[in-house]
Amino acid sequence: MIRRAKPLLGTLVEIAAESLPNQSGEVQLKDKVLEAAISAAFSRVTHIGRLLSFHQQDSELNQLNRQPGIWVTLSQDSLRVLKLAKGLGKASNNLFNCTVGGEMMSRGALPAYLGMPLLLQGDWQDIEIKGNQARLARPLILTLDGIAKGYAVDMAVSELRRAGVSGGWVNAGGDLKVFGSASLNVVCRGPLGASQKLCVSNMALASSRVSQTLSHDYPALLLPTGNVADTNVDAESERIVSVRASFAWRADALTKVAGYLNPDFAAEKIAHLGGQLVSFD
Repeated sequence: MIRRAKPLLGTLVEIAAESLPNQSGEVQLKDKVLEAAISAAFSRVTHIGRLLSFHQQDSELNQLNRQPGIWVTLSQDSLRVLKLAKGLGKASNNLFNCTVGGEMMSRGALPAYLGMPLLLQGDWQDIEIKGNQARLARPLILTLDGIAKGYAVDMAVSELRRAGVSGGWVNAGGDLKVFGSASLNVVCRGPLGASQKLCVSNMALASSRVSQTLSHDYPALLLPTGNVADTNVDAESERIVSVRASFAWRADALTKVAGYLNPDFAAEKIAHLGGQLVSFD
């Protein structure tokens, strides 16, 4: 097993790779091949970060944000993430909402170098896609922090698999995917100091901190807007939610959905959307 880490995506990204012996007992991939695979995976993560970072002013995401109503030609990765975000927004009745950038800026959770938009938030229908282009139907701000990191994890795993790596994981600050022959023991934190030990194998796991209060100690807070009807969740509560799913992008995004939901029925909703809420009962 080879493990490497780099500061990327605003966090520390760790990539691990191993090669199991073949039937003759010979190691299938030498260390230099594993190193090359890990390097390719890091490169993919870096590329996706450049495309979709809100904090990088020339990113494709911000090209879209700066030009509401204008069709912008985007790369395949950007288009895929927008389609995933739009689809999950529709399926979750806008509980997953990546159009809240204006509100995040108004709360000081995101820098306002793009200028304040006319709308603090919109919904999934404001993202329009045709061919290799997309546009915002109204003047608002997209932030893909709730899904892009998970997507980058999935694509890094794809690079490792393509290179013939038999198992390993990619962990981007808590957005984790373990694949193949590898397994990883983790501890999820829950409410009131509770914790849950999990063995992660051939699945993804993501966690998000839910709060109404901005904290510089936790810059990636989920800040519920309080405008989603019938969720019946305590607006003042602060907690950590964790979700398992087949893909890291889905696990990442569904933690945001779970953040809006009362714990009494969050598990059922998350299961309907393709994930599994980690229980601390």
